[in-house]
Amino acid sequence: MTLQGGQSARCAALTKGELYVALLYNSSQNDQIADVIVVWSNDVPPAHVNLPGTTGNGGPAALAFVSGSDTDFLTLSLGAASAATVDAVLVSATMPTNTQGLLNVVLPADGLLHDLPKHTRYHAVPPTGWSQLTLVDKTSQLVSFQIRKACAIVRVLNKATGLFEGQVQKFGPTANADGTVDIQEIAYQTFVDPAVKGDDQTWVWMSADSLDNSLNGQIGLQGLSAISALFVKSKVAVENIVRPLSPKRLKSFFKKHTE
Repeated sequence: MTLQGGQSARCAALTKGELYVALLYNSSQNDQIADVIVVWSNDVPPAHVNLPGTTGNGGPAALAFVSGSDTDFLTLSLGAASAATVDAVLVSATMPTNTQGLLNVVLPADGLLHDLPKHTRYHAVPPTGWSQLTLVDKTSQLVSFQIRKACAIVRVLNKATGLFEGQVQKFGPTANADGTVDIQEIAYQTFVDPAVKGDDQTWVWMSADSLDNSLNGQIGLQGLSAISALFVKSKVAVENIVRPLSPKRLKSFFKKHTE
C-alpha cells in the first residue's frame, strides 16, 4: 500500500513466535525525505525511520523488523505535514496474505538461477536434507533478505556503498536478540550458502533494493541430498553390472577372445 501525508497503515494480527519485516520504499516523485512513524507498543514511544530522498521511486527499502512475540500490532504513519509518499509491505513466512502488487512464486530447488526483481516474493519449503542457496549480482550492489518463522538475514551482495544509516531497524527485545536478525555484507558478486537445512519450514526471499539494482539480481536453490541419493543409486547399479567373473566365466571369456 502507499502512504501519503496524514495517513496510517495498521496490522493488528501479528502472531506470537513469528518475525515480520516492513519494507518501506520512498516513492516520492521528487527529492523528499520520508519520516515514517513506527508504533509497535503502547508502552514504548513511537520510533522513526527516515528514508533518504529519491527521484521517481529509485531508492532501496528500509527494513523494519518486529516480532509477534513482543506485540500483536504494527502501525506505520506519515505526519500530516509530510509531502512524501511511501510504499509499504509487511512480509513474514506467512504474510502478506493479499499479494496484490507482488509476484508471489515458489522458488524451485532445480539448481537454476532465477531473476530477483523488486516486489517478487520467493518462497519455498526446502527439500529434506541439505540444499544450496546462491545469490548473484554481477553489475551492482544488491540488498536482499531471507526470512523464516523466527529469524532473518539481510544480505548486502557485491557491496559498494553498503547500507544507508538506519536502513535496517529492529523493534522490541525479540527482534533485537542475538541471532534473530543478522546482517551479512558480501564483497563478491556471488554468494553461496551450501548448508541450507530442510526442516519443513517455509523460507522467504525478496530483494529490498531499488528497481534498477534488483533487475540484475538472481537467486537459485539446489537440492544436494537428492543429488547424493542419485549418485548412490548409480554406484549400486555400476556394482551390479561390473561384478567379478567366476573362474568358469573367466576361462570362457579368455577362450572366446583368443580364438
